[in-house]
Parts: sequence; structure tokens; C-alpha cells
Amino acid sequence: MRSSSGEQPAQPLPAALRVAYQPLHGAQTEIPTGVLAAIRFGSELGEAGAGTDTLTIDVGLDPLHGPSDAPAWAELWFATGPVRTGRWSDSAASVPAHVRYAHDEHYLFAVIELDEREHGGILLTAEHAYAAIRRFQQQSRFAHLLRMWNYMDAINEGAGDMERYRQFCVGRGRGLGEVSQSYPSATAIGRQRPDHILQVFWLAGIAPGRSLENPRQVSAYHYPRIHGPVSPTFARALVAPDDTLLISGTASIVGHVSQHHDDAMAQLEETVRNLGSFAPHVSRSRTAESRDLLKVYVRDPALTPHLVERLGQLYPDSDIIFVAADICRRELLLEIEAVVGT
Repeated sequence: MRSSSGEQPAQPLPAALRVAYQPLHGAQTEIPTGVLAAIRFGSELGEAGAGTDTLTIDVGLDPLHGPSDAPAWAELWFATGPVRTGRWSDSAASVPAHVRYAHDEHYLFAVIELDEREHGGILLTAEHAYAAIRRFQQQSRFAHLLRMWNYMDAINEGAGDMERYRQFCVGRGRGLGEVSQSYPSATAIGRQRPDHILQVFWLAGIAPGRSLENPRQVSAYHYPRIHGPVSPTFARALVAPDDTLLISGTASIVGHVSQHHDDAMAQLEETVRNLGSFAPHVSRSRTAESRDLLKVYVRDPALTPHLVERLGQLYPDSDIIFVAADICRRELLLEIEAVVGT
């Protein structure tokens, strides 16, 4: 159908993603209703409370700073309608693998958590996890991966190709097999409180997103052999079906080379330049209420005050939380991911 001017009328955007940070002031802090998934940061977290239809994911990363002085935080992904939850078991796996999930009519959030001690180390655990994810997605009507997170222990342990992150990438590649669609945005981070669990969680949709690459950087899936036997499989960012921009974990890398070793503030400025590369893709439909969300992973908590001050200057209208974590390259001191346009 065309308008009276003869132009094709604009198609309505799919259901809007909405994401927010919520402070958790006690073990019994309730998650609001209407939340699809709650990702919780902090220790000694109690039950999620009233959100019986909420997928709750406790990631084992300690908060360092946020918009308030709360000891714990939740990252809330709001539903666009009624929520259904469930549990799926991978019948093809030699060792049981279970996926917990929640979905509305447009989006699905899911998580798989595997104990490395039961799967033979990080490589085989990653292979089992991603093979299960692939089989789960093949039978899901939410066929399009939009955003993924990978949290593991001791991400930098080991030398050369035996480094745990490189071994994880090998296992992930084996489990995924041939990829027939574009890569999602993603983050891979190391916990500083080990628990032997590889935790992968993801957002998928009925409609596809649009993957983006950063002209300042070599695409991760085209990294040269120096960075490991199997390249990481993610896009630098993705524009979701509703035009929300989902930026992957971003660090001080230009081309494929880490910059500013041992200088956290210089790394921060380089990381910000990389984030700025996506500015042309920010939705023009933003409202005055739109707030960007930044999550900053910090290797050394002592660096936090300086990072807080500088990022507050650079992004005064954004909600920013800082968490203690190890980055996928040992020379990198921080990494930033973002949700833009919520």
C-alpha cells in the first residue's frame, strides 16, 4: 500500500527492547513484574522474589560502582508481552545439558550452565555448550541470535594456544559448526571468583538483526593465526529488529593489535574511540527518555575511581555499572559493552 504522495509508508518497528539497571539492596529485593530476564551481579543473592515468570541469571561478578551505592545490581530485560518460561534438555548430549529460557511473542532469553569438571575442561565444555545451543536454536521459533555473553573462570590461564580463552574459542567453533546466518554481538569475560562453571546466555528474536563491524578493527572472525587456532565468532555490534544498538564487549584494539599496554586511561580513550565508530548506526527514533546503558569490566578494582570520573564526563546521560572481571587478552585492563537506544 502506498501513501497519497505515492511513497511507500514506513513500516512499524518490531516490539521495542527495554533494558534497565536496578539496584539490589538486600537478598529479598524483588524483580519487577514484566521482566523477561534478570542478570544479577553480586554475591549472597537470595531468591529473585515476585518475578516467577522471570529468567534469573546470577553471573558471579562483583559490582564495583553504579548509579547508586547498592551492593548488588540487576540488568533487567523487559518483556514486550506475556512471558512463558521453560527448560529444555539436550537429548543428543552424552552428558546432560539443560537450557533454561523465557520468551514473549518477539524475544527469547536463555542460559546454559555447565560444570567443567563434568565435561573435561574448558574446550570440551564449550563444545558441549555450543552444540546444545545450536540444537536448541534449530528447534526454536526464535531462530535469530542477537546477543550472547560467555562467562568463565581463569580466562587468561595457560600459555600460547593452551590459554583458556583460546581453548574456549576452539570448543565454541566446534560446537557451532558451520554458521548459516550472521554472527550476534557478544562478550567473553573471566570471573575473578572461580566456580568451575561455563555460563553462556543469549538473546534471540523472531526477526533478524543486522550485524555491524568496526572500520577501526579487523573483524574478530578474521583474526590472524597469532591470536589462536580458531578465531572468535561474533560481530562487533548488532542492530536489533527494533533499531536498538547492541555493542559487543569492546576494548583497546586497533586493527587486531592491543594498544597502550599497562595504561588504563589510554586504553579507555581508545575503547571510547572504538565505541564512537558505531555512532552513525544509533537510532534516529530516540526519545528524551532514551538512556544508553554501559557495562564496564575492570581487571583491577583500584582503577575504578579514575574510570568512573572519566566516563561520567564522556557519557553524562548514560547509566553505567562497573564490575570486576578479567578480559580475554591479559594485556587489556578494561572492556566496555553497551545497549544504545533503550
